[in-house]
Amino acid sequence: MKLISPKLHGIIDYFLIIFLFLSPIAFNMITETGAQVYTLAVVQLALTVATNYSFGIFRAIPLKLHGIIELLISAGMVIASFTILQYDERSRGFYTGVGIFWFIVVAFTSYDKSKDGIKAPIL
Repeated sequence: MKLISPKLHGIIDYFLIIFLFLSPIAFNMITETGAQVYTLAVVQLALTVATNYSFGIFRAIPLKLHGIIELLISAGMVIASFTILQYDERSRGFYTGVGIFWFIVVAFTSYDKSKDGIKAPIL
């Protein structure tokens, strides 16, 4: 059973975008890492507004493809934290944490478009 509806996933996506935009300043990241995080935020924003679900604006990307892209991004973040970023302790922790969070959201989301209008119990 998937616990996160597409509508709740959209809300989480926008909170994640805000978190990513605020993270370089809040965590005092070095310039290169901050630029990477801002890039991730812009990519997530573009993906979110272009997805065909209740929080999408342009609705060009199918919901299931949205999930696949997010799965690849989350896996890439965790892999990068132990390979490319292995010498930067703060970046490694940040990328691992956000990547695992993103993976959990993807794993528990129902990508069934017919459930997009159904409100979650907390909404």
